[in-house]
Amino acid sequence: MKEENLINVKLEYGEALQSKKDILSSEMNLLRIAKALKNYHILRTKELKSKSKLHRRLKEIITNIGKMQTTLPKLKIPKILQKNKEIAEPVVKEKKYDDYLESELQEIQKKLKSIGK
Repeated sequence: MKEENLINVKLEYGEALQSKKDILSSEMNLLRIAKALKNYHILRTKELKSKSKLHRRLKEIITNIGKMQTTLPKLKIPKILQKNKEIAEPVVKEKKYDDYLESELQEIQKKLKSIGK
């Protein structure tokens, strides 16, 4: 075995006490983190179980809807009503929102230019 060079460091009482407090608080924080990780793991497994259960139920619902569509007779809608459905679909809301965003962006750019001058 080869000789090891040991280095001794002398600490004042206050420094040693503060170091001990820091080590204990670090241990306490690590234990809290471990507890939080355990709780996260438990909640994550519950979430995954719930999601898989929901997924199975949705598959069942989709298959039931498919069965119902094949067994129920097809509904004949008059052409007049079909045209009204096509006209009634609003696309205006998205356009208004986009216009609003553009106007806000232009106002901010004007303010930035006035500040920059």
